[in-house]
Amino acid sequence: MKKLGILLLISFCLLGCQPRDEVPTPEKVSEIEISKSYTFDEQLRYEIVKSTVTNKIEPTNKNNTYRSIKPKQDENQFIDVVLKTKNLSKKEYILKDIYQGTFVINHQSYKASLAIENLKYNQISQTDTLKEDEERYIHIYCEINESNIKEQANLKLKIRNKEEVQYNFSTLQEPEVIQTQKSVGDSLNLKDSHITIDEILQTQKIEPSNKGFFYSYHPTDNDNETFVALKIELKNTSEHTIDPSEYIYCIYTINQQTIQSQIIIESDNHKSISTTGKIEPLETRTLYLAMPVKNDLLKDTGKIDMFVEGNTFEILGTQD
Repeated sequence: MKKLGILLLISFCLLGCQPRDEVPTPEKVSEIEISKSYTFDEQLRYEIVKSTVTNKIEPTNKNNTYRSIKPKQDENQFIDVVLKTKNLSKKEYILKDIYQGTFVINHQSYKASLAIENLKYNQISQTDTLKEDEERYIHIYCEINESNIKEQANLKLKIRNKEEVQYNFSTLQEPEVIQTQKSVGDSLNLKDSHITIDEILQTQKIEPSNKGFFYSYHPTDNDNETFVALKIELKNTSEHTIDPSEYIYCIYTINQQTIQSQIIIESDNHKSISTTGKIEPLETRTLYLAMPVKNDLLKDTGKIDMFVEGNTFEILGTQD
């Protein structure tokens, strides 16, 4: 009996000393960062452009006809994460097949909604698709009561319902916008156009370059305003017509005020101007992106941002 007890004890010791299978730990979710490009399975390339708290979801190019998505309740805000996304595959994707997301804010979860900007970056849709070889801005957002928004936020994101990543950010940060500085005299080679930045001028009326005996001009609406105008030459290098009012615009920021541009286009012979017009393929036209500024603000220094093809350019130069 004593021998039996010893044998059992030895058996327990041997069993206890056997290596055990380790309990698998959950796979760590990859964390992504703003302004870094990532690729998923040769199907998508994506990059976070900005994250912001806003009272509306709107396109990058806020021309005169754009529409926005507004909260269902006045006391609510949106938390909006914008991803530049390119379709690398041969397929057409609907939004819900590209991304699925959940925001975690103040220990509460909120299902993400999606919207996509069009190719001109001036309209936004919740039903459009991302076609082969297209690159578009996709907004991933949630609506939340303003009182529930805390500093730290987390977006848990699924790519094509397969790869899981997360993005940690602060809701108190100013949105980071990828900007490139350009100066008077610089040129831009874009997908659909070649743009030369001619000059920045201050004037109470926009006049054609080649003024004849009779010519029309475009004045400010009020006597106490002056145009800060960016004059550019735009050559249409694409195979389709460009409508400047949908393609390009500027804002002038001064003393925390933001002033949107009016677009004025010269005729091809530079003898007249118009607030409407289109640029045909291979045609070059002179444009004025004119922002009416109150005269009492002109003593301060402002900032010109130009938006075209989803890019933001800060324009540096002397205002004549």
